Amino acid sequence: MRNLIKYILLFIVLMHVSSCASTRTYIYNTGQKETICEKDNVDLGKTVVLLEAAWRSDQKEPRQRQQMALEEIEKAFMNFPCGIVSPHGDIKKYNISAISEETMLKSFSNQGVDTLIIIRIEELTPRLEITFSIPFLWSGTNEADFRIKVVSVKTGNIHTDMRVKRVTGGPFNIRPAEWSRAELNAALRSII
Repeated sequence: MRNLIKYILLFIVLMHVSSCASTRTYIYNTGQKETICEKDNVDLGKTVVLLEAAWRSDQKEPRQRQQMALEEIEKAFMNFPCGIVSPHGDIKKYNISAISEETMLKSFSNQGVDTLIIIRIEELTPRLEITFSIPFLWSGTNEADFRIKVVSVKTGNIHTDMRVKRVTGGPFNIRPAEWSRAELNAALRSII
């Protein structure tokens, strides 16, 4: 029995040591810009960030994930280099799909807002894949998948419109849901 426990522990240690994680970021962009704040010192003025979640019907813990997303968005926009975003009131949950874009722009125009950044979170989750072959293999990843659209409130012009998907993980990884926070934060910072 003791030898069996030693072999199991050795197997676990070997799997942990041999596991490696890689990060892949995919950006699907409708324009030429891959960042919100380009090198030409764009000034977006007073900016409001709107968060909408579009979870799958079988999404686990949607409220906790939406709160996690809101917290990471607040951190990512804390020192926004090309606009003014107040963490108290300028970053909020919003039901974007229930209102027309024109109505939304008019509403924020009356509040003195220059730019809207609309973030629609679609995935913020860990994934685990298992294959029952020889050798037995599992692969774990964390994923942040979202759309981001930057719109001028005054003109309605779209400054940026992109989908961003960031995945970290690999073979023999087991990754908790909480680590998806880092994926969202890093993905946001990479495009700001």
